[in-house]
Amino acid sequence: MTAAPELEHGPLDRSPAAGLRAERQVASVASGLLLLLDAHRLTRRLPLELQVQVGRLRHAVKMAIQAQAGRPIPTPIPAAVDPAAALRSWIAAQPWAQPGPQGWVYLLCFRDPATGEHRPLQGQGCRGQYAGHYWGWTQDLVRRITQHHNPSWTGAGRLVQVALAAGLSFELAWLEYPATRGRERRLKNQGSAYRRCPLCRGTGGPLDPAAAVAAVQQQLGGRP
Repeated sequence: MTAAPELEHGPLDRSPAAGLRAERQVASVASGLLLLLDAHRLTRRLPLELQVQVGRLRHAVKMAIQAQAGRPIPTPIPAAVDPAAALRSWIAAQPWAQPGPQGWVYLLCFRDPATGEHRPLQGQGCRGQYAGHYWGWTQDLVRRITQHHNPSWTGAGRLVQVALAAGLSFELAWLEYPATRGRERRLKNQGSAYRRCPLCRGTGGPLDPAAAVAAVQQQLGGRP
């Protein structure tokens, strides 16, 4: 019974040289994946639990390289799997990389209701953080903006309710449709919403959510 796998797939090479080659190949592939993650600045965009695993992998590769330092290479190492292809395949298989449902990505700009000027929300922390904008995603734009205007709303967009409680107002400044939640995350990760805000840059005025939905429906032939 134990000999069946070897007869089907060929005898396994359990020699020390074969084990060393396998260790070096695994370390080479893992090192290549880590280099690509760093080169494309993808590590900080991963979910927190995946960032932890990447850190553990980085430490394991470091320890493996240190352990193998000075060991002779018995035979040339066979060509390893293409790290770039392996990374693309792994990213495409992750749940957070899937297309997901289509909806609206929107940007709210916090304003001073008395002057109409841009006014960031000042945090209460020791570092004095400021929040001048809010990124959001929804499949029902009109309903979501109405919810944001409700001071007692307890759903998504807690930052907007804090801004309203601090005496600020907001305007709908920017829209993108169709877009996924992944698109919203990418825009958030890029930082500096000011760069995309037409109100702050003086290149546009506030948007009407109902008019925006009507325009999209007209383009789609009346479909929602």
